[in-house]
Amino acid sequence: MSTPAAGLDAIETDRLILQPVDEGQRADLIAFLGEPAVMVVRKLGVLSPQAASAVVDEMIAHWRTHGFGMYAVIERATGAFMGECGLRYLEDGTVPEISYGLLPAARGKGYGREAATASMRHGFGPLRQSRIVAFARGDNVISRRLLESLGFALLWERAERDYSVVHYEALRPSGS
Repeated sequence: MSTPAAGLDAIETDRLILQPVDEGQRADLIAFLGEPAVMVVRKLGVLSPQAASAVVDEMIAHWRTHGFGMYAVIERATGAFMGECGLRYLEDGTVPEISYGLLPAARGKGYGREAATASMRHGFGPLRQSRIVAFARGDNVISRRLLESLGFALLWERAERDYSVVHYEALRPSGS
């Protein structure tokens, strides 16, 4: 586990600012998590404002507890909120999961890859994680392609509810 000071900084890429989730992004994230065009392909499904607010509470608490977590994805050129991406511990607290999602207007432009790559570099670099996992809906072909292009290997796929879930993992590259 890293200390809070190690992870609280924003991560900047060529086109994005990954801002640690805090109260400042609550309204954007509640709208995001309740947007059918975003959530239809995500494991959680469309969330009510109350459920979305509880997820934001969890994101903020994760930062306070672990010193890393989910980021609000902000376009550098415009300052526009585009989605979320980052790492968070699974319930058992032993391995971080990468998670990401973008508003429809931000998709297809490489922003998801840019944000996920930055999150993974941070996880394997300063956070010194040896393994990062990912879960996705089995029918989310775009997410699966992104994970595989980032070096994630498929571990399993199984039926859950009315769709399948896939589980991937990536190991820290040797020498890093």
